[in-house]
Amino acid sequence: MNQNQSQMVRFTAWVAILGGIFAYLNVVLAVVVTSGDFTVTLDGAKMLGLPPEMRELFRLSMFADVLGFYLPVLVIGGYLWHRFRDEAGALGDMAALAILLYVVVGVSGAAILQTALHTLGSLHDGGDEATKATAETIWATVAYFCQRGLWWCEGPVVLFWGLIVGAHLKRAGWGKALLLPLKIVGWGFGLFFLFGFFPSLNAVTNGMLVIVVLIFPMWMILFGRQLLRQRA
Repeated sequence: MNQNQSQMVRFTAWVAILGGIFAYLNVVLAVVVTSGDFTVTLDGAKMLGLPPEMRELFRLSMFADVLGFYLPVLVIGGYLWHRFRDEAGALGDMAALAILLYVVVGVSGAAILQTALHTLGSLHDGGDEATKATAETIWATVAYFCQRGLWWCEGPVVLFWGLIVGAHLKRAGWGKALLLPLKIVGWGFGLFFLFGFFPSLNAVTNGMLVIVVLIFPMWMILFGRQLLRQRA
């Protein structure tokens, strides 16, 4: 491994580890704001009725979301595409585009939510009853658009990326301790997409979401540690 390759591996490894930490920070902040009931984020009256400091925590959770679940995955996806580009061929290129789409969609959703909460929260605090009702309706619409629209579309692209990447990592000799969480994450995203189409299955959809947000950061940290071992 030459110096440039070593630096690339080290950079990717630490980005993955820090990304996993930020992703867990996102989960912790979201749990604090919602008291563990993530459906609260879809309720305009409850979200805009939160104290300003709690709304600020939610905005910080969206910042951690971008630095955890999205931007680091772009680096990881780029590294894996570079590493397996020759043997993966066209499927590898498709997987790289899929993970790029995941990042773009995810960052867009997080940016929209944190901006909308700041704007609508200020409007809600100083408005009359009609203004508050309007702000609450707008928030509910925006939240559904992001969480059940933009983020819902992440499912198939992450599943596709996980299947392609998992197959090549397996051929390269990576162990089950890393491959199993990746498989769970991929299928968790896929089932989140499938069940999310049916409102009557919201409980199952939310269950898939919990699985993803708990295991994906763990996989990122394990992936980063494995890269550091390989570099050593």
